[in-house]
Amino acid sequence: MKLSEILEEIAEKYPHGLSNASVIRKINLIQNELFRTVVDVPTTRIYNLTAGVFVYSLPFPFTSLKDVVVNGVELPYQDMKEEAVGGAFYYFIDNNGLGIYPTPKEDSVEGMALTFKKSATQLSELDLTVVPDLDADFHMILVYGTLAQIAENYADIAMVNNFTAKYNALVTEYKKVADPRPDYPVIEDKMGGFLL
Repeated sequence: MKLSEILEEIAEKYPHGLSNASVIRKINLIQNELFRTVVDVPTTRIYNLTAGVFVYSLPFPFTSLKDVVVNGVELPYQDMKEEAVGGAFYYFIDNNGLGIYPTPKEDSVEGMALTFKKSATQLSELDLTVVPDLDADFHMILVYGTLAQIAENYADIAMVNNFTAKYNALVTEYKKVADPRPDYPVIEDKMGGFLL
């Protein structure tokens, strides 16, 4: 659904007097929460390494980082408050800097790959034709999550509970569909182990 259709669906299910900006802000909050806690879309960015430079800016929240590969070698995370374990590692500087050790001694084109969880694109009143990043089959999650917040604004507890139950059911269904594990049965090996 396009954003305009989501707004219409929300207004049809629970008429309210809130502005589009207020409703879109709530949709963004729901979407951000889903991408932080439920939706896991791995994305990779490739960077050039520069000799003598050990700090690189992150264009995404550091909490989204999943993996750092430098010149084909995966680097482990090192908390700077703890004693270094030795060898190559990465660490965070503030909330938007990534440090790598050892410092590169030479330039390396496309020498660093960062894998991170995708963040949701923020929606706005300026473009109501945009389609949210969430899988199109599950846009009703955004509708029911937003409806729960709107009903909460009006202290309509019965509708908050109703919309929250529908939201939770859809989130559970999304988790089942998005589970990357195969759904085939595990076959027992009669010799004492399990085979896949």
